[in-house]
Amino acid sequence: MNRNVDSSNKVGAFKKSNYLKDLIIFLIPVVIFLYYLHVYNPGILTVDSYSQLHQIATKHYTNWHPFFHTLIEKVCIKIFPSPVSICVLQILTFSAMWTIICRFNRRKNTGLDKQFILQVIVTLAISLIPINAIYSITLWKDILFSYFLMFLCFLIYRLLIRKGNLSTGFAVVLSGVMAFVAQLRPNGIFIIIIMLIIIAAYLYKNNKAQNFYIIIPVLTVIFILMIASLNVAFDVEDNQKDAVFTKVSHMLANYDMNLDISKEDRTMIHYLIDEKSIKEKYKPTYSDPIWGSANEQIFDNNKAAYIGMAVKYSITNPGHFIKYVLESSPIVWDITRDSDWVGSVYKTDINNANRFFYSNNVTPASKYDGMMARHAGTPEYDRLNDFAYSIKDNLLTDTLFDSPALYMYLAIILMVLIHFITKSKDIYVAYIPNLLNIILVLFSTPIQDNRYLYPNLLVAYLLIIILIGAYANRNSEPEPVTEKKVDYSDLPNDSRFYIE
Repeated sequence: MNRNVDSSNKVGAFKKSNYLKDLIIFLIPVVIFLYYLHVYNPGILTVDSYSQLHQIATKHYTNWHPFFHTLIEKVCIKIFPSPVSICVLQILTFSAMWTIICRFNRRKNTGLDKQFILQVIVTLAISLIPINAIYSITLWKDILFSYFLMFLCFLIYRLLIRKGNLSTGFAVVLSGVMAFVAQLRPNGIFIIIIMLIIIAAYLYKNNKAQNFYIIIPVLTVIFILMIASLNVAFDVEDNQKDAVFTKVSHMLANYDMNLDISKEDRTMIHYLIDEKSIKEKYKPTYSDPIWGSANEQIFDNNKAAYIGMAVKYSITNPGHFIKYVLESSPIVWDITRDSDWVGSVYKTDINNANRFFYSNNVTPASKYDGMMARHAGTPEYDRLNDFAYSIKDNLLTDTLFDSPALYMYLAIILMVLIHFITKSKDIYVAYIPNLLNIILVLFSTPIQDNRYLYPNLLVAYLLIIILIGAYANRNSEPEPVTEKKVDYSDLPNDSRFYIE
């Protein structure tokens, strides 16, 4: 009887200790990010942000931005009619995901071991880096997309180290996360299609008996269709920017200036974009001037011909094609930001964005539609803003804390170290979702905004936590995979992922 009492006390102390650790990890980003939200109240809004808020206020929806993201914002506004509510959702989303990541990469015990202390240090460090705090309160679809992409990489790693032995709860969560990634940004669907093929093939090979190789793809497709059906339910107008039109126009403008093109093809290009506009407006790292000068109707009427022309000259001039791709998306591979890049690391002047959006014959339709910075010009605002911009505007600190390319290269080093410690190649597969995002950004619309590659930073942070856990548990024996609940007092290390 005394043994049972002692065992019960031990389990209780264990659970209390680990819940406290989770709470500490969770509160670090919450407190720091909420301070940024207090100073930048009602959050950081851009022209895109005001566009979505105006759609919510007028109930006239378009898919210029993914409607699913607009709907998430609409639900937040219903709960509390201010952009603050959306920022709080983003803060809580990141903090919860990060807490889960740390929990399942931490040795389970009741002490303040080095592993937990390192997790606290890493969490504090990333929370204090301005780009992470600022993005947590910036109303862009790219932010939630980045959080879910990071979490998808984590879930895939969990799937792999469990050798495909999953619980139903895990399958549902994984499918839901993939559906969110697919619907939060246009390129997300391509990432998920490829990942579904990889996951299904892996599960078929390693754990055919559980049928999750069928269940997960089916569940994911069902969730995606459910989300997509909301466009019909809310009568969303089709007004999406044609990414193919934008990219092909920009590419053909470059080829027109630099390649030996047939007279017939050159005439066709100038029919799409006049020669004067190409010479005056073409920028290697920015597509909007060419996009604004090109005739979309002409492109739509001859879409196959223009795409075929771009493909033809890319194949016949592979060297120039590679040069064009690298020059149009240097943010993917170049560690340092050059002065001629068009794009931004982050923006905080929401009043300027407000004036720009509402100067275009747009009238705010509600209190939350058109809100401006409440604390702009105060000493507290100026101090924090000056700090954020001092990091961004300094070449060294911008490179160390903000560079997507640097964190991509860092991820390679981290994965090699994890592979060396764990003797497993699973970590490389877990990085594939982010690798696909990098590839899609490389070949998509040229603009050097850090937000498109923000997952690079988040996944590198994830890899640091995995590396800490792998090193701490390097001498532990792998535990048998089971879906049954276990006595937590018997857990020497973390090799399970339970969703109960």
